[in-house]
Amino acid sequence: MSSKTSGFMISASDFGYIPCVVFIAHFGSKGNRARWIGAGAILVSITYLMLATPNFLFPQGHHDINTTAVAAQLKPTTAQLASNSTLRELLSYQLIRDRMSQDTYMSLMKLDDETTPIEDYHPIGKPPSSNNTSYTIDGWLIDEAIIEADKVINNGTSQNNLRNSLAMFIRRRVNSSEKDIKKIRISAAAPFTFCGTLTNSLRSIIKDSKCEEQSSNNYPFMVFFFSLFFLGIGRTVPWSLGVPLLDDNIKKKSLPAYFGAISSIRVLGPICGYMIGSFCNKFYYTLNPPNGLTPADPTWIGAWWIGFLFIGTIALFPSTLLFFFPQGKQGSSSAVQLHDVHKEKLKKTVDEDRTIKMKLKDFGKSVKSVLSTKIYIGSVLGRVCDILAFKGYIVFLPKYLENHFGIPQYLVHRYMAMFGVFGFGLGAATGGWVTKKLKLNGRRAAMFVMLMSTVNVCLYSAKMFIGCDSIVNSIGLNNRETNYNFTRVCNSECACENARLYPVCDPTGYAYFSPCHAGCREAKQYGSNPLLDFTSCECAAGGVVSKKYCENTCKTSTVVFFLTVLPGSFVAGLGVVPAMLILLRSVPPESRSLSLGLQGMAVSLFGTLPSPIIWGLVIDAACLVWDKTCNGARGACAIYHPDRLRVWMHLLYVVIRTIALFTDIYVWKHAKHLNIMDEPVSEEKDNIRRNSIKMQAVQPDQ
Repeated sequence: MSSKTSGFMISASDFGYIPCVVFIAHFGSKGNRARWIGAGAILVSITYLMLATPNFLFPQGHHDINTTAVAAQLKPTTAQLASNSTLRELLSYQLIRDRMSQDTYMSLMKLDDETTPIEDYHPIGKPPSSNNTSYTIDGWLIDEAIIEADKVINNGTSQNNLRNSLAMFIRRRVNSSEKDIKKIRISAAAPFTFCGTLTNSLRSIIKDSKCEEQSSNNYPFMVFFFSLFFLGIGRTVPWSLGVPLLDDNIKKKSLPAYFGAISSIRVLGPICGYMIGSFCNKFYYTLNPPNGLTPADPTWIGAWWIGFLFIGTIALFPSTLLFFFPQGKQGSSSAVQLHDVHKEKLKKTVDEDRTIKMKLKDFGKSVKSVLSTKIYIGSVLGRVCDILAFKGYIVFLPKYLENHFGIPQYLVHRYMAMFGVFGFGLGAATGGWVTKKLKLNGRRAAMFVMLMSTVNVCLYSAKMFIGCDSIVNSIGLNNRETNYNFTRVCNSECACENARLYPVCDPTGYAYFSPCHAGCREAKQYGSNPLLDFTSCECAAGGVVSKKYCENTCKTSTVVFFLTVLPGSFVAGLGVVPAMLILLRSVPPESRSLSLGLQGMAVSLFGTLPSPIIWGLVIDAACLVWDKTCNGARGACAIYHPDRLRVWMHLLYVVIRTIALFTDIYVWKHAKHLNIMDEPVSEEKDNIRRNSIKMQAVQPDQ
């Protein structure tokens, strides 16, 4: 999928969130809020389990392919099996042609044919041991033939030994057709591609077979989309009803500390999620990784589905327990207020037999009352801009870190948990403590939020200048003059069209898109070492390439980048509690749930919904080399322009956060008489408590 498509899929939760949040916030506040929250949390748990199902519904299974064409090329001709086969006839065998370099092949074809009888060949070496793996058929024998070919070309020796070794290779194919096809298929299905017409033609056949069996990614896309859609519905409840529930049951002067603590606890979710994701990504998604592929490779796909199964299962238990949350002794002044006391107070003053039309009219009046508050509008606009900038940035940050700095997927998630999410949680807790300790009220609280926004903009502006050329980036930079066409004279006959990105380097550190594009005709694995050596490489210095020659030169810039992440996330967290208190106190007490619902709808509609799509478009615009889907359309991006990606990502964030800064200034201007810290007058508080106790004594839980 392109970044635009995956960004649209991620926004699916907002399609469920937006139409539901206001109504759930308004009508849920009139019932038992603990049970409403429990129902929403259970729905969220179920959707997590649904998100794991594409791994089982659409498995990467075995594909039945037609190998008739390959088998025909493996079958030697009568002339090639003859006792006096010429060198030209032996060289025409496709497996031999694939292993010979272009220069060696052309030099041998210019020689005069010898027709002396073929003799038995006595190999110098032996087949490789079971601990070592060669991805070419009888590669050890072909290696000896290549040595003999060099002697013939350079020293003018007789062709006899060369013809004898090639004839032995061809005769070994007579009764090994099935075994040879199996080995070619293993090479064709490997995550890397090396030079070989026969192997790569089978790779093309396998790709076409996959395309015929599953013509598109529409079905897994739909499962993901609707799972996230229901996730959006479920997540409407906990925050819009949970914050007023907390507000009803603690003292106002203690509210900042509680909000700070809850914000920090909420941050534990992403921290645990990133750590679980880091753990799962160390395993291949089939739990059986192919040879030559490690978690450090850009084409590695981690076992993403394990985390959803684990989290969805364990989340069911606390969600169910919320239905049995104790309300306390009926009639006691210490009872927990599971119903909104302000709503209950208003309910006694109106007729219980109101029609639906009257209820909707009251709902409209409540909405109008909330939207007429200048501080509320400014605060909501600021948070919309914050989320518009933050959501898309954080969604594609792993892709950016992996591509720009060459950090493996599993380490990306670990670093984001350690620096980003931890810093945000620490900042939220500190922000609550500072708000209470300094008694930030009205304009002082708004000024604090404004200062934090200013510092955040400055820190992210600095990130535009922290760049590096990772191994993947250097592949693009090395091929700018050819307009990112990786085909050269030395690899023109290798059939590299379907080669996927598999970065390898020669001993000088020069990076290639794949071993095939380096002109390598042999892949060798020694023991259990996952780093293969690719040899007989016509395009590479020294004739050999491997991942072990690729040096990471981005260590310093990676450290500098994350040194800005920690303070940036800490500063962003500092403004969370005062900003939430400003929003909560800018409306009448009975409209708190509705105000949070309207804010949630606005943030989702104009923030979280378009944000991943916008960021996906920006990131796709920086792409240099695209993978192709079955129908030839653009798939995922393989290589990005490093400077465009870095500047555009952070410039977009800074511009949107600057707009948010102006909304913070607007809130500061109108927040002179805003009271967020003081307790309500005792008479009102006593009346609220008294009405609440009466309602609990006569009304059972809903």
